[in-house]
Amino acid sequence: MNPPSASLGSPSLDEIVARRDLSVHFQPIVAVTTGHILAYEALSRGPRDSPYANPIPMFRAARERGLLAALERGCRERAIKRWVDTGLGELLFLNASPEVLIDPEDLGGQTLALLHQHGLSPDRIVIEITEQSPGIDCELMAEAARHYQSMGFSIALDDLGDGYAGLRLWSQLDPDYVKLDRHFVSRLDENPVKRRFVRSIIDIAHSMDSRVIAEGVEREGELDTLLELGADYCQGWLFARPDAAPHRVREALEARLVSLAANHRPPTAATEIRRLSVPLPALDAALCVAEASERFSRLPHANALAVVDGRSRPIGILGRQQLMALLGKRFGFDLHGRQPVTKVMRTQALCVEAHEPLERVSRKVTGREEASRDEDFVITDGGRYLGMGHVINLLQLFTEQQVQLARQANPLTQLPGNRPIRLALEHYQRQARGFVACYLDLDNFKPFNDRFGYALGDRVILALASLVRSELGREDFLGHLGGDDFILLLNDGKDLHRRLAGIQRRFSRESQALVPADARAEGGFHAKDRYDQWRFFPLVRLSIIALRVGAEAMVDSFGDLWSHFKPAAKRAANGRIVVTLDRRSAGVRG
Repeated sequence: MNPPSASLGSPSLDEIVARRDLSVHFQPIVAVTTGHILAYEALSRGPRDSPYANPIPMFRAARERGLLAALERGCRERAIKRWVDTGLGELLFLNASPEVLIDPEDLGGQTLALLHQHGLSPDRIVIEITEQSPGIDCELMAEAARHYQSMGFSIALDDLGDGYAGLRLWSQLDPDYVKLDRHFVSRLDENPVKRRFVRSIIDIAHSMDSRVIAEGVEREGELDTLLELGADYCQGWLFARPDAAPHRVREALEARLVSLAANHRPPTAATEIRRLSVPLPALDAALCVAEASERFSRLPHANALAVVDGRSRPIGILGRQQLMALLGKRFGFDLHGRQPVTKVMRTQALCVEAHEPLERVSRKVTGREEASRDEDFVITDGGRYLGMGHVINLLQLFTEQQVQLARQANPLTQLPGNRPIRLALEHYQRQARGFVACYLDLDNFKPFNDRFGYALGDRVILALASLVRSELGREDFLGHLGGDDFILLLNDGKDLHRRLAGIQRRFSRESQALVPADARAEGGFHAKDRYDQWRFFPLVRLSIIALRVGAEAMVDSFGDLWSHFKPAAKRAANGRIVVTLDRRSAGVRG
């Protein structure tokens, strides 16, 4: 493919590279559940009036013309200078092509000199390896990445799952971050195949102590699914577009993150990891190995200590056994005692947030390689160091939660009972966005039980629980009040009538298959009513009262509302009624 030709009066690629005629925009990488900003990625482009305003043809043409190293060096210089001018203190992601990264003339030397010139340290920089260079030796690439990490840089692998950045390269590198290709993120919430791929990628990354960044997040549905699957960080237009002056739009970004974080807090029923935090003092990154050894001697019960930067953000972990093995060798103390602790720490420590759901943290911990599965992990609060977590305490807490959930579950269906239902309703109302609260009830169930016995009645109840559970979305909730009463909370009211009608049709088919053939043929059965009189009853039917709860609606008692509309639902030909609630009024639609 030929490089784009320069239009009359527009600068050539040679001129752009020679004059460093490049602009740099920065896009944030964020942790939504904590509302904090991890880093910014520097994105370079050519002049607006040139064919290279789009970076893709600019870098493609530079590679074809042998200008790639010079172009990337210019981009790096511009990015670091502009970054320092912003005054922001987050990590900075700098893109690097594989062939430039392994260039023996650089291998970090030029970048180190540039950082020193601007007063930055390597631990604030993440080298993001792009995927545009097929044919690069993976072993050579891995050796170069380890060289950069030994100097204090972190490594990110870009576009995981696509092209050069494939599983083979990943298996040979030891990246601190992996960036999920935007192909897998786009419409992730609507594609079960993509969800299976992403869950596997995230689980593998966490087992290797890498943190996952999802690129190209543009919709809240995608964000919901990524958080459910355990992605650590996100990047995309949903949060902010690339900006040449990110410090000027920082306030708007932080407000956006506060709003998103409030909408994506875990339910109050989730056990917080904060309970596991052991408040051990962290090691400052400026300490030397000898000073770290002295700290361990004063903390005889500490298996590992976190290493933090000047803003209390964890950058690594140092284990007691690792330290003793280093210093216990002959001349070990003389050789390593004066080294900074950052030279010997493990940079890929497992970090979890204090409010993360217990199941997600358990999956991260137990998904690690067998050799590191029992190691302590770091607990953070809003990205800042809180304490250390012990695996044995995690397992104990997980067991306690499972026992507690079992006690609160309905004994027949094992669905959440009264208290979890109440907590779920409170959680949905606190989200400050609309949802649907449904009451599911079986018409004619008592006479059905009396006529055919409780064993068959239980089979009908279990059939209803099973089919509704199979219809649940990612953040929907199903609880069992008892008897034939269920509560269904839907995070999204889209196509509500169609969804509810589908549940009713499925229940009609599956419940009729359970009743005796004569009752099915007659369309009902004879049983005594509440007045002890024999009469004919139709087959059991599912009726639904659905409350569309607006974002501004305040509901004091869902039970009272459901009771009020229950007769109307039972009288309705379709056994269904939908009520719209907002702050001003309630309208009813059948």
